Amino acid sequence: MSALLHDPELFHAKLNSLRKSGGKAQNAAERAWSIILELAGRKDFPHWLRNKLTPKGEARIDHSGKFDLGDGYRLIFVRKCGSFIFLFLGSHDECDTWIHNNRGLRPDPDRCELVSVPEEESPPTKPDPQREAIESDDPTEKPLHEIYDQETLREIFPGICVRSQE
Repeated sequence: MSALLHDPELFHAKLNSLRKSGGKAQNAAERAWSIILELAGRKDFPHWLRNKLTPKGEARIDHSGKFDLGDGYRLIFVRKCGSFIFLFLGSHDECDTWIHNNRGLRPDPDRCELVSVPEEESPPTKPDPQREAIESDDPTEKPLHEIYDQETLREIFPGICVRSQE
């Protein structure tokens, strides 16, 4: 997959503005850029990034979704033609307004800016504890379904799992 910026001037201006603001805004900008670089350098959608997607997604723009960057910040994207097209970055309210004003948007990948990953920055620039925990070799940090088979999980959690009648 590749990573593209829909409106590069607006996107870079917003990214720089958040970085200059410092604090939570700067952290959100760094998380956003880390996600973009990660997706630009991969052909798959890593598990640790799926955990950062907002639970409700986004229905006002086809094939779109939002990453929760923490502290009320979001990164809006579209999956199209084998690429991630990043549309907007901002606070929850800014993103909601942007989506409302761009309802039904169908970005053209040919008019977007390709994000290239410098070789030395292929992995995210800042360590992500959540990602490190998921990718760690420590079995206590992995999801249970990756450690135990379904039968064992049913024995451990009998009230949660209901077997279909055979």
